[in-house]
Amino acid sequence: MRIDAHLHFWKPGCGFDNRPIADQAAYRRDFLPADVLPELDACRIDGAILVQTAPQTEESDWCIELARDEPRIFGVTAWVNLDGPPIEYVSLIAEPKVVGIRAQLRRIEDAAFVTRPNVVANLGAALRAGLNVTVLAEARHYQHVAAALARLPDGPVTLNHLALPFPDVERGRWRAALRDFARRPQTYLQLSGLPFLFQERWREADARSLLEDALEIFGPGRLMFASDYPMLLRFATYREWVVAVDDFLGAQRLSDDDVAAVFADNVRRANPRLRVPANVVAPIPS
Repeated sequence: MRIDAHLHFWKPGCGFDNRPIADQAAYRRDFLPADVLPELDACRIDGAILVQTAPQTEESDWCIELARDEPRIFGVTAWVNLDGPPIEYVSLIAEPKVVGIRAQLRRIEDAAFVTRPNVVANLGAALRAGLNVTVLAEARHYQHVAAALARLPDGPVTLNHLALPFPDVERGRWRAALRDFARRPQTYLQLSGLPFLFQERWREADARSLLEDALEIFGPGRLMFASDYPMLLRFATYREWVVAVDDFLGAQRLSDDDVAAVFADNVRRANPRLRVPANVVAPIPS
């Protein structure tokens, strides 16, 4: 079993507040399941978690509806208004494929947003409801995310895309932040984002060394494969990224169990509501 822990679909005609589409012409088209399913098959990826991109409940509703009709979408990570009134999550957990919610910090001006009392309370309520909490944080958020993690109850928290160590982020600062995050046993880290973060330089040794640091700090029991499709497509194909992660894990001489953890088991541990259909298995390429 191999699962992509984080990809996106969007449809510009729906009119959602989708910044990637607005920021880059290459993204201003539909990206829907039919566009990526052949890539999943070629890479032996059985299914994926669909993650929101627009801070709107309407877009999350669209993602949930899309997932209902596509068996290869195993789960959906939705958006909620974390700084609003207390959230009970009743309507979300009524949706079988909703596995979590995302704090999309990168799109919020206030770097300390995640430490606001309402936000911490609603994140905690999500964990108590059995949902995963996913965090999109960059360097300006690191100290605030660490503070928020210390205030949260038990439950799985996932950090997107290696915690966004862009090339201008001092490497020691990033490593220290990962060590802070990793002190919380139920915090996970996605192996994704290098093509977006480093663009044409993502294949170079300096960029690839981030994967080694992530493995050293989090260990194979708390890393998970993710593609961030279609954000990677300006600089890499889906297959190139899967091969890069496969090659990296192979070079580390991990056990078969550890590789299986990165590609599936950790995704399932980090998303306790995730249900994989028994009859969905990616075909083995000839």
